[in-house]
Amino acid sequence: MTVSLDIKQEFLASFQKKIIIARKLLIGANHKWASKLLENLRRDIERNEWLDIQKKHQLLMIISNSWWIYLNSLVRREGGEVKVDLIRYIDAYKRFFSFLANLDDFYLFNNFGINLLKQFIKIEDLSQQGITKFINSFSVKLYNEDEYQKLLELQILLMFLRKSVAPSKFFNLSLEKLGKTVLKLEPSKRTLFIYMILEDVCIKYNLMEDSSDFVRIINKIIVNRLPQYLKNEFSSISRISINERSFTTILGDLEDLINYLNDIGEYSWIIIIIRNIFSKMQEYQSYGEAVTYIRKFIDFSINRNRFEIAFEIYDFLEDIFMYKSDLSYDNLLIELWVEACKKFVDMKEKKYILQSLEKLHNHLKIPQTSSQIFHYFYTYNILWQFKSMFFSLEQRDFWRMMFYRALFEEGNFNIAQKIILHLEQDFSMLIKDVVSLKNEVEHLKDQIYSFNGKATSPNLDFDSFSIKNMAIRINSDGKISYRMISTDNQIIDGQVNNEYWNDTQILEIYKELFFEPENRKFMFSLNEFGQLLYIFLPKLIRDFFKSFKIESLQTIPQIYFIMDNMTIPFDLIYDNNFFLLKYSIGYKIGEIPLEGISFEKSVSDKSLQDPTDEKYNVLLFDGINSTNPLKWNEELQRKELIYPFVAGVNEINYIINLFNNTKEIDQICTLIGPNSTREKLLDQLSRDFYHIIIFVGNIFYSKWSPKDSYLLANDNEIITFKEINNALNHVGSRLRPLLFFNAQIFNTEGQKLRNVLKTFGEVVAQFDQTKFTGIVSRTYPLFNEETKQITSLFFLNLFNNNSQGVSLLKARQQCIASMMEEVVEQQYQNSTDKMGATRIDLRSSLAVSSFLLFGKPWKNLSD
Repeated sequence: MTVSLDIKQEFLASFQKKIIIARKLLIGANHKWASKLLENLRRDIERNEWLDIQKKHQLLMIISNSWWIYLNSLVRREGGEVKVDLIRYIDAYKRFFSFLANLDDFYLFNNFGINLLKQFIKIEDLSQQGITKFINSFSVKLYNEDEYQKLLELQILLMFLRKSVAPSKFFNLSLEKLGKTVLKLEPSKRTLFIYMILEDVCIKYNLMEDSSDFVRIINKIIVNRLPQYLKNEFSSISRISINERSFTTILGDLEDLINYLNDIGEYSWIIIIIRNIFSKMQEYQSYGEAVTYIRKFIDFSINRNRFEIAFEIYDFLEDIFMYKSDLSYDNLLIELWVEACKKFVDMKEKKYILQSLEKLHNHLKIPQTSSQIFHYFYTYNILWQFKSMFFSLEQRDFWRMMFYRALFEEGNFNIAQKIILHLEQDFSMLIKDVVSLKNEVEHLKDQIYSFNGKATSPNLDFDSFSIKNMAIRINSDGKISYRMISTDNQIIDGQVNNEYWNDTQILEIYKELFFEPENRKFMFSLNEFGQLLYIFLPKLIRDFFKSFKIESLQTIPQIYFIMDNMTIPFDLIYDNNFFLLKYSIGYKIGEIPLEGISFEKSVSDKSLQDPTDEKYNVLLFDGINSTNPLKWNEELQRKELIYPFVAGVNEINYIINLFNNTKEIDQICTLIGPNSTREKLLDQLSRDFYHIIIFVGNIFYSKWSPKDSYLLANDNEIITFKEINNALNHVGSRLRPLLFFNAQIFNTEGQKLRNVLKTFGEVVAQFDQTKFTGIVSRTYPLFNEETKQITSLFFLNLFNNNSQGVSLLKARQQCIASMMEEVVEQQYQNSTDKMGATRIDLRSSLAVSSFLLFGKPWKNLSD
């Protein structure tokens, strides 16, 4: 389900306000209304279809943390004593636990449930009845989730706390499940297996210093309640003695047990043995050896598709590292979860990558030193790559990633300095000089952790690779693939494997570019936006563009962007020059045809082409609605146009005059004024007579069915784009016309749309590019000297047998050159020159950047 960015932001802003209100209610001990508000928030989250799994988990975590922070505030330490406001604590915990029990997210429920349990255990005057009730409530959820191992763990804990067995169906069921597993083991391993289970409860909940004493106590309590098939194994527990001398032998048995449990499908018990091995190895050998040893079971689990075990090992290592951490910025904990993310990122099941991302985010605290700052932003760049597949990235993640790329990868000090304004205020105080920071940490680039290896680009000699053609495909999932061909037909193709295209934030900046300054949140010029867009590209793609050389002015590289949905105009990318002034660019919206993409001809300068004497026919359609429909203006006491389009009137007059004075035009048919009717337009379109068809007017976009978006003729009749497409593609048609649109776009409710790129892309996606030369659109409907110049130059270049992509490129270059001759001329003579920078003011940039080509840039009008 797709919703607008405004709706998303409105929902998240409302969520944040309600969280603040709920926390204030909790502090005021108003548990009833706080609970009701937070429960309503939970329901809103779970029924919102446009929220993905990651975002739902994140928001539910915020609600859970609100309860958790409040509960912890009720426990105070005074003079070495722990004081608890029991009345408020018990009521709050009941409401919190009820909230957790309603969650679809079992991981959250289990985590907070265990933390609550650990809190209760610390209370001195613990009520047996209360703890029994809590554990039984917890057990209901575990039973429903088939978490029998955890169910057994709680029953053992309850026995220890009560000093007796509390008969229940959960106790009997957990022993039954234990018995079934035990009977699958060879007799010599059964008692050791049970010993590990009992001892793990003691270690996990820190119940006694000597875990062997705990085992004996539990054995004594349970002995008379055991079913017959477990009595022999429990009676042999007293014979097990694990000490420094016997540990090596027992370690071998435990390794065999781990392998065997995996082989018989009882792998959920493995984490218990691993935790025990760590505890014993740390005691009898060393902490470092223990960590190294259990780490090997991560790959053991991953390789056997036991991802749950791998995640639990990472979770266990986190607890170990946090015990030794001072809770400040900790590289070790951060790199632990980056490693986990790397292990889980390619899985079809996203549960473990989402949980790992949450863990990683929790440890990314504000850094203090230069090396920590570098480590922090380097990690956020990797975090962005992991999270980019989910299409719900936070704006703060975006700016942190962009700061790293701008400063440490591209050395763009100006953009890096401006990005600091969009980071947390702490960084404005921490980072005083971006140049000094980069120089200070330069040596760390070769020392920082990496899981990708050094080879990120294909092994090819770019010094000899002169780019001719490039196709970049971005599918609806954000997956990026590419194919490049050099002038001597070397080919590179592949895909970006470590990052997805996720343009929500960059699109928001683009939409603001032409707002009035007082209405803008992001104060970037068009030139700076182009730099941001370049920095936003995955590093692999940036490395390609850095490495390309352009052989000569006679070979103009062409780039073909193929996307399921139109996104940012890549023409605006700026790498020391705008792409729209360097490359011949075209767009394809929709699927790649079965025959694939073939670059049919090289794009050469007109001096190498033979001019033709071919004449062209033009159809011009007026859909500017200059006489109707009308609405009543009470203030002016008269009717006025609902969809005024003054620039469109001027455009029509200019085009008529231009083509009447162009020798290459044979005939021009103008459907304007009263001749602009539905019947006449469809009749002319079906004649297979026109090489160029120009539409100037208003387009009404249907979000429910984009192909049924329509124009409104002057007879007040609609013509849908599906009808236009069908009329042009009738049986026997031979011409491949060029369609040219200068349009304002409204929705079907009559509201003028701002983000017209995506909407127009959806409309033209239905047009088969094999049956058209191309479709040129004006994304910003204005009419001035620059648009007149670009329009006339585009058609003149086209009539001179240039391809449509080169025609548009040259029109832009010539327009800019007329305003800034010396700067642009110098750069155009050497496209790889990195010295100068083209400066385009906002007014001229609207004209230059508003033309987009949907079609193969190498096609000519005569093809």
